[in-house]
Amino acid sequence: MSDPRAVLRELAATARTLHHRLLVATQKSFEKLHGRVDGPGQLLQLAVHDPLFAWLRPLSQQLALLDELGEADELHDADVARAAAEVSQVLESEPFRGPYLVYLQSEPDTVLANAALRSLLARAGGGRSAIETSRIRR
Repeated sequence: MSDPRAVLRELAATARTLHHRLLVATQKSFEKLHGRVDGPGQLLQLAVHDPLFAWLRPLSQQLALLDELGEADELHDADVARAAAEVSQVLESEPFRGPYLVYLQSEPDTVLANAALRSLLARAGGGRSAIETSRIRR
């Protein structure tokens, strides 16, 4: 791996792009059921509190953890690989996977963001399946 801080920044930015695409897709679903969302403040409240957005919260939490890791005084390749593995685990987790697959089939922007993130996860050492990652941690 090259500079771990640069890789982490790229990982965070790429994950953030996917998160944004999924947030927009979930917003569209919400608006079909409940009407228009009245701006970013209401969308933030929905993302934090509404059950329709609950599946996306683990990825939101991972974004916060990536930002926190980026503030660390020392950062090593292993830290970035571990962070990438944690993002990968979220993408493969049962509560996340169902809605994620639906949006991958219906939202072209999500497909592109997913491909970019998966490629980066593989390069950063987090492209392993959740089962392989759990074996490594033991």
